[in-house]
Amino acid sequence: MLSVWARLLQTIVRSALGVAVLKDWAWRLIFKLRYDFARTTPPLELETTFDDNIRIITSLSDHIESQVFWQGFQEADEGVIVLLKRQLPKNGIFIDIGANIGTFTLVAARRALLGQVHAFEPSAHHFARLARNIELNHFGNVFLNQKGIYDQPGEATLFLPSQAGEMNNSGAASLYTCRTEEAEQVSEGVSLIRLDDYIRDRSVECVDIIKIDIEGAEIKALEGARETIMRFRPLVFMELDLDNLARAGQSPDEVLELWKSLNYEVSIILVTGKTIPVNNPNEFGPHQNLECRPR
Repeated sequence: MLSVWARLLQTIVRSALGVAVLKDWAWRLIFKLRYDFARTTPPLELETTFDDNIRIITSLSDHIESQVFWQGFQEADEGVIVLLKRQLPKNGIFIDIGANIGTFTLVAARRALLGQVHAFEPSAHHFARLARNIELNHFGNVFLNQKGIYDQPGEATLFLPSQAGEMNNSGAASLYTCRTEEAEQVSEGVSLIRLDDYIRDRSVECVDIIKIDIEGAEIKALEGARETIMRFRPLVFMELDLDNLARAGQSPDEVLELWKSLNYEVSIILVTGKTIPVNNPNEFGPHQNLECRPR
């Protein structure tokens, strides 16, 4: 009965989001629904659709997955999805670093039906859900890798938020911990590889777009992808969260220096898909998605 009620409410709020005069009301209701349904025990898990009827399994107690269920998209990523669909060719090659449950992987797989998607997700929990979602849509152009991307191959510890609580943000899993949060974290061992090694070993002949969202480890991963970036000059979508960056012991200046060394220009992506060029690290906000484009 609860699942029927959830699906009815989902239809109402998704429809209301498309009506200008109802949008504010819809968002208020969505936030309440996300909070209320996150408290169900056991967590309510439902199959739903997003972005032109792509099928996906969502847990209403997960921060990211509940957004996909209620809204049909993850907040703040709308602009990246717009650019991905606009820029990825039908026969394109897409690299998803930090694939999570596969929202970007799934959109890219639908778009590049004649191409390839290479998805990397080290967390066993997320990888299992990612694989399930790919199978659900019968995509044969996706290569799944239960690996993290870094500047050196090896083994590492991935820190995840505790499963306890009213809303679990499992997407905040990171290679970098914070002492004030250690009591609220669990951890697992993961394997790391360099993207350059993977591309070389797989004889990948082209890379059109890279998306990277790995909670502070972006600079390290990109250093291990420098050969690939210099050779193929892909468009790169990069999440930049200043707290996660600081946790990794790095700064916004280093982000701009990295892209400058690769002869790329950097812009902030708005939710509409429009971009704003960035030339100074002081122009970054606490959290944003970046478009990094070869000059």
